[in-house]
Amino acid sequence: MRGSVAVRHWRSQRISALALIPLALWLVESLLTHLGEDRTQIRTWLGQPIPATLAAAVVAVMFFHLALGVRVVLEDYVHTPGRLAAALVANRVACWALALVALGAVATLAFGF
Repeated sequence: MRGSVAVRHWRSQRISALALIPLALWLVESLLTHLGEDRTQIRTWLGQPIPATLAAAVVAVMFFHLALGVRVVLEDYVHTPGRLAAALVANRVACWALALVALGAVATLAFGF
């Protein structure tokens, strides 16, 4: 990476890390609060707008931060240009796919899709 791209990447990684702090605290608190509840109670709670939005935000920010971090590792340790390009594409595809699956799971649990 060069110049402003590297700065934007660094800044994005730091902002996503900062966003994950309160989201992770909310997630842990929510998991502890709803520990032992059945699926119907969880669905009722997660079907409300604020918990559903926060759960989706946890997933989205977590996978965005993951993709940024893995990209840095790949750029540091994969030195062949073709392999690096393939690894970067695989990283992006995998993170998007996993994020969509996780968001689908949240939507299914929250709204019964």
